Amino acid sequence: MVEGYLDGVQLRKLLLGIYLKRPTAAHVGATTPYFTIVGGSVLLTSLVGTVVTASGANACSWVANPTLGTAQSVCGNLDINPALVGDSLTITGVGNAAMTYNGSATGLAVMTTKVVLNIGNLAFIAAAGDGSTSWVVTYIPLDDGAYMAVV
Repeated sequence: MVEGYLDGVQLRKLLLGIYLKRPTAAHVGATTPYFTIVGGSVLLTSLVGTVVTASGANACSWVANPTLGTAQSVCGNLDINPALVGDSLTITGVGNAAMTYNGSATGLAVMTTKVVLNIGNLAFIAAAGDGSTSWVVTYIPLDDGAYMAVV
């Protein structure tokens, strides 16, 4: 590292917050909690997946399930069937905007709208038990003691 310059880890923490990686998981054709939010609210700054095993027709999305209150869509459905092994999956942060992948007509989305997640979980929804992905989130705690963990 050159003296006086931020390295990649410092810059990521400064711009996006805390980094958390969920290892590869097979899709189970249901709503499955992937991350839990504990101790208060957090601000989701990015959500990026990697296709590990390609899938057939499989409409996928994300939902925030707070312990108290109403579940909210974090993104709209995307049929991940065309996505290839190694492709990235991302969201914009707009609840009705579909998740995207780098082979789609719109290319990779950037999370332009940050999402507040309250105590509860962030769940991946897969219509079919086909394929697998790994996921990374970055977030900023909004309350003292708040954090995210892998389920």
